Amino acid sequence: MASMTFIAFKMAYRSITRRKFRSALTTLGVIIGISTIVSLMTLGYGMHSQVKTTLNEMLGAGIIISSKSGGVNIPERVQSSIQQVPGVNQTVPVITTMTYIKNEPVMTIGINPEKASKLYHVKISKGRGMNQGEDDCAVFGETTAATLGIDINDTVMLSTQMGGVGKKFKVVGFLTAIGAGELKIGCFITLKAAQQLLNREGYVSDLLITLNDPSQGEYVENVLRNMFPNANVVRQEELMKQIDRIMNIINGVLVALGSVSLAVGGLGILNTVMMSVHERRREIGMLKAVGAERWHVLFLFLSEALIISLIGGAIGCGVGLGGVYLIQWFVSILGLKISVPLMIAPHVLIEGMLVALAIGLLAGVFPSWQASNVPPVEALRYE
Repeated sequence: MASMTFIAFKMAYRSITRRKFRSALTTLGVIIGISTIVSLMTLGYGMHSQVKTTLNEMLGAGIIISSKSGGVNIPERVQSSIQQVPGVNQTVPVITTMTYIKNEPVMTIGINPEKASKLYHVKISKGRGMNQGEDDCAVFGETTAATLGIDINDTVMLSTQMGGVGKKFKVVGFLTAIGAGELKIGCFITLKAAQQLLNREGYVSDLLITLNDPSQGEYVENVLRNMFPNANVVRQEELMKQIDRIMNIINGVLVALGSVSLAVGGLGILNTVMMSVHERRREIGMLKAVGAERWHVLFLFLSEALIISLIGGAIGCGVGLGGVYLIQWFVSILGLKISVPLMIAPHVLIEGMLVALAIGLLAGVFPSWQASNVPPVEALRYE
């Protein structure tokens, strides 16, 4: 069996090298398909990891209560009731809203400065953080600051409407980007300043709840749902599961798009092996005349398809990783402020090789089966 396998691969390799141009074109089709799949899967995996890392760093709360309308209409006073629920550590009132600076939208978070440093896993990259009572100060994300051309000690005008009159804030610090990418976290101001800006004193948009024990999350969630039936109560774990489902759908779409080019490579293999069977019918007859079994002939031509797919898959995996770097370079050349994540995962490369071999196997089975069923007498008469 081992000797037959060696002979089959040797003959298949000889057939491939004898028709170099045709084999190269067929291999190129596999390379394009596999490289597309690997590039898209690598990007999808990178985006998935980046989003999860970012959310884990941003969401220090175990449970989030927000208004179903999305407005700033949750009374601050409900904190005292929530603190009485067993398992609740602390309740942090927050206002998350969209403001405008120089007519540019900026995501703005109003929160108690002391609680912000504990709840959000962010670091000051320049300047300093806000202190309690500094209702005229703001801390910006470094990416947002760079986009707007803002520097430390600058005075900016935050308004709730584009072109509207708002409130002036002094920039005292910059925050490092969150997660693996350059997430535009906007700016932080005090909760009181956000309430004054929106004219919603005593109200917040969200309540972030930390737990004494994460295992009590489901119990606390059910209690809060009963207490506030008209509010959205979401556990961080459930939010992460929803993100996982969304990212899996995105990855599925990316793979489906890449499969189109891979199908072309499979058709190329099918065509090459069929032509090889047609050209080598006399050789098939001679093999059968000297005692070769049907499975010997089947394996011989199947080996040809597998060698092409193996070579195409290996090169395609390398080209696919290079394609991600190419996308990053192209995005930077265009000047787009988009982070293209690159996270090389071994399982993506392994899956790429398995897909290449599967395509070769599927594409080579039919012509190889036809070759194994060629009658010896008819094959020997073939010119």
